[in-house]
Amino acid sequence: MSLRTEAWVTAARLRRKLRRGRPERSRLPADRLAWIAAHAAGRSFADVGGLFNDGANAFAAEDAGAAAVTLLDAGDRELMPGFEAEHARRASAIRFVQGDLHDPVTIERLGPHAVVWCTGVLYHTPDPLGQLRALREVTRELLYLGTHTIPEVPGVPQACLFYPYLEDGDRAALARAYANPRGGLGIGVPFDDRPMTGYGNFWWGITPSALRSMLRAARFEVVEEHRPHDHPWMLDVVARPIDKDPLLPPVDYYRRRREAREQGRVLPHEDFYDTEPWPGRLP
Repeated sequence: MSLRTEAWVTAARLRRKLRRGRPERSRLPADRLAWIAAHAAGRSFADVGGLFNDGANAFAAEDAGAAAVTLLDAGDRELMPGFEAEHARRASAIRFVQGDLHDPVTIERLGPHAVVWCTGVLYHTPDPLGQLRALREVTRELLYLGTHTIPEVPGVPQACLFYPYLEDGDRAALARAYANPRGGLGIGVPFDDRPMTGYGNFWWGITPSALRSMLRAARFEVVEEHRPHDHPWMLDVVARPIDKDPLLPPVDYYRRRREAREQGRVLPHEDFYDTEPWPGRLP
């Protein structure tokens, strides 16, 4: 399999170089900060997963005049001295929420924001669609999503690649696209399956076509796409929420349906979200 993987990766990198050229990697932070400056002013802004760069995007939104800024992360802010020092220096009003995107209580505490920023997060979960559904619940105007992807697979639209426990040869072929071939748990180095370490791994390689369809299933529509630098695996998209109730029922729906029947009641089905409005419904 590794020879076929090698050929697929090499051909994809060559096609992209010929078609798109090579944007400079150094442009990435400036281009992203320019987008924040253009869209955060006067709006509420959420930075999801932002402790990895000491909250730089959240601070940029605050500098741009955001009406309110929230930073959500799974990590402990006290262990990020850069964020703590900058927050104190500015006497910043940024609100910090610690939690997991898959946790409904965390999503409730985060609450709705006009603009939601989430980069470097989606590929660290075994449930990317679940994360997108959670992001949709709190996004009112725009989602900026930056993620690792993989090239399209010829003849297989909307393909995804599951990284855990790949053979060494296949991992090596995939890792050659990286400036640091040892980067990426599950790609450059073997998947780390020790308890409690799962979110450090790369779980899914998602093609751009699969990402667009995942966003659509989560009730978003893509309005912009950006290749932020010369790395062939990266894609930034801007998505707008669709005014449509979720495709899936709440996770507690069928338990509640049984409980209702045992009490002599019938829980609505097709019109469930008419009787119990979804928190992500647009104004």
